[in-house]
Amino acid sequence: MTTQPIIVEESSTVSPRMPTPWQRMLFASGVLIAVGLGSLLGRFAPIHRVDWIGLSRGRRPAEVFVEALGRPLTRTYQILLLGTDLEPNDPDSFRSRTDTLIMVRLDPKRPGISLLSIPRDTRVELPTHGTNKINAANVFGGVELTRGTVSMLLEGTRIDRHILIDTRGLVSLVDALGGLELTVPQRMVYEDKTQKLKIDLYPGKQVLNGQQVEGFVRYRGDADADLGRIRRQKLMLQALRAKFNDPTLITRLPHLVAITQRHIRTDLDFEELLAIGTFLFTVPPANIETLTLGGRASDPYVYNTSYWLIEAEDIRQAINRARLDQEGRSP
Repeated sequence: MTTQPIIVEESSTVSPRMPTPWQRMLFASGVLIAVGLGSLLGRFAPIHRVDWIGLSRGRRPAEVFVEALGRPLTRTYQILLLGTDLEPNDPDSFRSRTDTLIMVRLDPKRPGISLLSIPRDTRVELPTHGTNKINAANVFGGVELTRGTVSMLLEGTRIDRHILIDTRGLVSLVDALGGLELTVPQRMVYEDKTQKLKIDLYPGKQVLNGQQVEGFVRYRGDADADLGRIRRQKLMLQALRAKFNDPTLITRLPHLVAITQRHIRTDLDFEELLAIGTFLFTVPPANIETLTLGGRASDPYVYNTSYWLIEAEDIRQAINRARLDQEGRSP
């Protein structure tokens, strides 16, 4: 399946009440940023359908914006969320290694969301490329190879759609939001000149800019290595969610739309974006479950690089806990 840009072309059969292309960009941006966060999208409902008077008189924002979206999610979706690393001198950041791999399951029947993080160092077999880390699949074969590899790793898990975000997008997004408030757990110092990554953070609660947030989520110098990164990614997502609850965000929407246009690719169509956006906004935080694929780090000197090693039982437990459907099962 070919990766498509966020913008969805208007059909000639669209009714006069359908949102304008600008409003479509607004919706798409909101949904893509919101995936896995639980309740961002409300700020991006079509302007003409929002009960602004009701809001001013005390109506609950969730009620108003869900009413404006008006698209129910009628079936489960399993979406692969990918965040790319930044390779030196790589003109296409969408074909870099995937620093983040998360299987997201949206279930309107429960209703609930599960997010299964797959460590980037997970040892897999790539067709025609042999043994490698799972994050290399995007370099060798793009999103299609990554989707196939993740599905195969998870015993034929069905992947309905994907969302691909490049590293530069995170930095730009955080800066556009005015930074994120995070608690740095320890002194973090690291520099990789080839990837233009410099981490220099002191412990404590503070507001981090885009570059600092990138360092916060990519730092691997603690005892937990990749698992520590996954935990910090979740903290970053929580901070983003809190940021999107700020009503003044509406003034920054044009800049946020431009950022998402440059840094996000997906094969979700417009109707799916609307339905998923409505669903994300209505699911209570208690119904959002975050999981990590179990396993263990490889012993030093056993391989020529470090891997995250998984067993069949780790995979079965992850599939069951995340409630993932396999290929051939109806959504």
